[in-house]
Amino acid sequence: MPNVLVLSFEDFSFSSRQLYEQLLPKLLSRAAIHESLTTQDAINYILSGWPNVILVTDPVIAEESEESQKLLETVADYTKHHSCTTILMGFFVAAIETQTLDYIFKHHFHLRWKAAPEEHTSHEARLIASDQSLLRTTTLVPKFVAQAAWLTQVTPAQATYLGPIERGWAYAAFTRVGLGKLGYIGDTGFGDEPERLVLAMCHLDRPEDRVREEEGFDNLRLSG
Repeated sequence: MPNVLVLSFEDFSFSSRQLYEQLLPKLLSRAAIHESLTTQDAINYILSGWPNVILVTDPVIAEESEESQKLLETVADYTKHHSCTTILMGFFVAAIETQTLDYIFKHHFHLRWKAAPEEHTSHEARLIASDQSLLRTTTLVPKFVAQAAWLTQVTPAQATYLGPIERGWAYAAFTRVGLGKLGYIGDTGFGDEPERLVLAMCHLDRPEDRVREEEGFDNLRLSG
């Protein structure tokens, strides 16, 4: 059973299920979960070698304080050198400054990804992920309308869902960084799709997560 460390320091507690109503129960049934509510607790858990997955759910990790910067460096180093999957999601993508996000991608993970110039806009997102060894897509819908903080300069091999083709925007991205993996889910609407995507990126997806045929039809109809 994998170990999942959730970083949620701000006024939002991931375990309160204020946003992802179905995600936490599924995670609890499929993994060992620890929620860090302080930066030092998170650092202690990471340095102990405990987590296989780190969910970064708010932007405290990106603040300029010495404590936050130490945690960011710890997360990045651990992800790249200890076969850990780190996912940026939730309030993190909704609240982080675009320049700060660009800096994290470039200097901590050596990626060309950048925040799109228009923040939190709605577009159709289409599933394009093809490497099933990196990310299984059997539980994910092929397309839906997403309200998101989009990324640019994501290669097709790194993208999970792409938005407007003419703009080259990505709703979600997932790629190998060193020995680990980094995921980004730009969703700011906190619906069902980011929940399924988190589970898939964690390799905790199950056949029962698959969208029923009638649900998928409704999603496609709404996205048209």
